[in-house]
Amino acid sequence: MLTKDIYFKAIDSTRDGLIITKAKGKENLIVYVNPAFELLSGFRKSEILGKDCRFLQGTEIDQPQIAEIRAAIDNGESILITLRNHRKDGSIFWNELSISPIKNDIGEITHFIGIQKDVTERVELKNKLMEANKSLSDLNSKLEQDNKIDSLTGAYNRKAINHEVSILWTSAKRSNGHISVLFVDIDHFKAINDTYGHSAGDVCLKHLSNVLKSICERESDIVLRYGGEEFMVVSIGNKKDEAIALANKLLSSVSYETVKVKEPDIRVKYTLSIGVTSGRPHSKITFEEFVAAADKAMYEAKMRGRNMVVFRSI
Repeated sequence: MLTKDIYFKAIDSTRDGLIITKAKGKENLIVYVNPAFELLSGFRKSEILGKDCRFLQGTEIDQPQIAEIRAAIDNGESILITLRNHRKDGSIFWNELSISPIKNDIGEITHFIGIQKDVTERVELKNKLMEANKSLSDLNSKLEQDNKIDSLTGAYNRKAINHEVSILWTSAKRSNGHISVLFVDIDHFKAINDTYGHSAGDVCLKHLSNVLKSICERESDIVLRYGGEEFMVVSIGNKKDEAIALANKLLSSVSYETVKVKEPDIRVKYTLSIGVTSGRPHSKITFEEFVAAADKAMYEAKMRGRNMVVFRSI
């Protein structure tokens, strides 16, 4: 049988910060804190007991989460919320706070228990990713404004690589994320032009561009016509397996359908050779090296029989 002494030793040993407050009165005064909370906040137990938890918010009393906490306490409800708190040294940390009521034997709420976790790293990473996505969104808008669009396919053109790649690169470095490059080439494209005419080849290029844009639809994906029948996809956030899966999805999307290239109903089927590379950007590598690796992987796919995806490490 577990004794009260064991219960207290257990909550004293937990790695999460834990506090217990009284439920009576306008202020919920702290009656217990465990050592993990002292470590989390930087305050000693003697400096905490008898205070309301609001002292942790410092001057940041306008956070909307505070009103949500107050409403939950007034209604005797549990709540899980994340808000900014201040340590004793003044530094800010993001606190994931879980509050639950404690009831006595007749169902009255006598206390509240709060379990607190420092989730600063998680919140800051999320904020960095949001900033990176905003940068990419701004980039896409700028690309459209600057007329960096291929007139035939509607994909971005080569000019977009030369002028905007530094923004993509910076976004990936800021979020410590991966950048992936897919180099896509239509197999036997010259034969399509020679057999059915250049207008048929143009139809295939437009079709491929539309398929690429429908599959690579995130704000962090950019589709470019690199030249001729070659396209490039630059993707932020995709790791190796995700980039390869994206390439295989593209391969499948064009392999099992025909494209109407002439009236009344002349259709062709084309396949793709796709080279893929992926990695984290850093100071000892350039975006051009990513492109070169994906290009070599694409030519390897050609040499090995076409209609396939080849990955090449950077």
